[in-house]
Amino acid sequence: MDSRELEALIAVADEQSFHSAANRLGLTQPAVTRRIQRLEDRIGASLFDRATKPLQPTLAGHRALTEARDLLRRLDGFSDAITGNTKREGPFRLGLSHGAAPLMAASELRALHEAFPDMSLTIRSGWSAELLPLLRRGEIDAMLSLDGPNGIVGGIQTRDLPASLQPQTLLDDQIVAIGPKSGRHHPTSIAELAKYPMILMPEGCTFRALGNAWARKNGVEFNSVLEVSALELQIEMVAAGAGYGIMARRFCMHSPAHDRIRILDIPGMNWGMAITLIRRTSSADLNDIIDKVGEIVVRAGAASNLDHAQMLSAS
Repeated sequence: MDSRELEALIAVADEQSFHSAANRLGLTQPAVTRRIQRLEDRIGASLFDRATKPLQPTLAGHRALTEARDLLRRLDGFSDAITGNTKREGPFRLGLSHGAAPLMAASELRALHEAFPDMSLTIRSGWSAELLPLLRRGEIDAMLSLDGPNGIVGGIQTRDLPASLQPQTLLDDQIVAIGPKSGRHHPTSIAELAKYPMILMPEGCTFRALGNAWARKNGVEFNSVLEVSALELQIEMVAAGAGYGIMARRFCMHSPAHDRIRILDIPGMNWGMAITLIRRTSSADLNDIIDKVGEIVVRAGAASNLDHAQMLSAS
């Protein structure tokens, strides 16, 4: 297998264009096209759907990309081992789910960079359901996720993840109801809560789905709902007294508005979750930096452990 063909495959996929890939590699477009054609002939399948704009990999192309990225990374590691160069270099792509984002904020990312100054760090943020396919295809190397209840990540139970992915639970978490600290009287049941305006994420959010399900189970529904598409904005609006919300406890504790909100004690509205780090088993050469991500997250989580959350709830 010619590594130059693999480099061409990755460049075309990243740039979504043979012309742009040629510029990136310092080659002519026909040269890049020939490399992809040789690779397709060797594999016996088309790697790109040339009828789509921008250019997209086929199913075989996605599989080939995953293997190509891993092969080239392992080749780099092999060369370093032979030459005695143990300095960690190259790219590291981390997926960060919205619910886990406060645990890898600016100070944590700076600590990661200081520990691996020669690594090029790329962050892809999104919902877990968006990041998990990227991890499976090798477009990111690891992801930090806020799991749903019963160990569900990206719509899949953790135990049902493919063998190519290795999950590691780092911290516990809960989904809780929150209100403004300035309020004099807070609801103490789902029936009372449903009478107030609710500030929630759009339909499809796990937090909102759990709240809706619990309300229906108790014969009520949220009638006044203001939808916002950002978790931090939701907390800020709750803190300002615009209504009540449903949020991950650790997100609340790390919010700049944490001292202006209150975690409510409403029976049934406390769902267990977890902060999980998932890595690809084929990315063993990146285990040191992935392990460091885990250490940094656990350390960051100390500020939002349960005793601190109880202090916030009682304040």
